[in-house]
Amino acid sequence: MPWMEIELSPRSEWNDDCLEDWAQALGAFLTERGTGVEPKILMLPGYHVVQLGEMGNGELTLSGAERLVILDGLALKGNEECDFARFVVRFARQMGAVGVCASISSSVERNFWRKLGGVIQPDPVPLRGSIRKGNVNVKQLAKYSLLVTYKDEPVLCLEPIACNIHAPGVVSLAQRRLEKEYGKTPLGFASRVAVHCPWDINQKQWNDFLSFSRLQAFDLLSDLVFSSQKV
Repeated sequence: MPWMEIELSPRSEWNDDCLEDWAQALGAFLTERGTGVEPKILMLPGYHVVQLGEMGNGELTLSGAERLVILDGLALKGNEECDFARFVVRFARQMGAVGVCASISSSVERNFWRKLGGVIQPDPVPLRGSIRKGNVNVKQLAKYSLLVTYKDEPVLCLEPIACNIHAPGVVSLAQRRLEKEYGKTPLGFASRVAVHCPWDINQKQWNDFLSFSRLQAFDLLSDLVFSSQKV
C-alpha cells in the first residue's frame, strides 16, 4: 500500500515512558468523539502498537528506535478521522518523533496528508542478487537498538532480547562476552524490517542479513554496554 511521510522537527527527545500517556490521550480524544473505542497497547521489542479498536479504525505503531509514528488503516472518511489524524501529527511532534508515516488508499487521503506536509514515498522493490557480506554494516539507532544497513541503506532493526541458547562458532564468543556485561543470560536479537528499507527482502536474503550482521551486532552492543558502565 502506498504511504506518505511527514518530517517533523521534534520539540523534545523521544521518551518510551510516555507511551501510557499516549494511550490515555488517544482514549480521551476518541471518547470525546463518542466512538467508544478504547485504545490498547501491544508491546513488542523496539516498538509498540496502539490498536484503535475493531471497527476499522486502524492502528498506530510507535517505533522508539526509529522515532517514528506510523498510522495504518485509518480511512479518512469525514471530519472525525481528519481531526484525529491532525491530532496524531501534533502529538507525535510533542513526544519527540522525527516523522509520521501514513498509509493512503485514495487521492483524497493523499491530498489531505500533502496539505500537512506529507511526501509520497516509493514502494519497496525486490532486492536483486545475492547479499554480499562486505556491504552489510551495523550501527546504533537509539540506546541499545541497532540498525543493519546494506550499501548504506536501512534494512533491519535489531533489538537485544534474552534467549535460551548460544550461537555457534565465533559469534558465540561475542555473545558470551556480552552477556557477562549485560545480564548474565544468553542474548539474541529480535529483528524486523526497517521502516525506510527500500527493498522487498526474500527469506534467504533475510537469513543472510541476520547471519552477516550478528557478530558486528554483538560487538557493537558490547561496546555500548561497556561504555555506559564506565560513565
